[in-house]
Amino acid sequence: MNKHTVYFLSSHQQRGMMAEIWANCLRLPDWEIRSAAWKQPIWDNTTIEIMQEILLDFPEIRLTPYNPMEVGGADLVIVLYDSEYEQLDLPPDLPESNLLLWDICNPALRTNDEIEKWVLYQEVCDEIAQNVKKLEPVFRFQYM
Repeated sequence: MNKHTVYFLSSHQQRGMMAEIWANCLRLPDWEIRSAAWKQPIWDNTTIEIMQEILLDFPEIRLTPYNPMEVGGADLVIVLYDSEYEQLDLPPDLPESNLLLWDICNPALRTNDEIEKWVLYQEVCDEIAQNVKKLEPVFRFQYM
């Protein structure tokens, strides 16, 4: 049986990376879970440090640029964007079917203060975890 694919897209991959890690925690054997950046992927230690505070072990994540052909073939595409700062920035060629938009703040665009950014990333991490958990029935039953 072929695996289903879910893509978590965010501007520079930080929020998508968090979603990818949380989705991997669900242990979904029938799903290939990926993240990508619709702009230049950027390695951000804050994202990893936040996740390491919560999870001691998580899968290796690679920085991945947006590939419209690959994303277009996914069973589910979830775009994590900040409606106040990234609304007009979304890729124009996103697939119309199987697309979910999550309006989740981008801490890197909200503040330059490192302490505030840390707090925002923690809040974003929690919000993403809750959103991924809410999708668990979809992953487990809708695509069987």
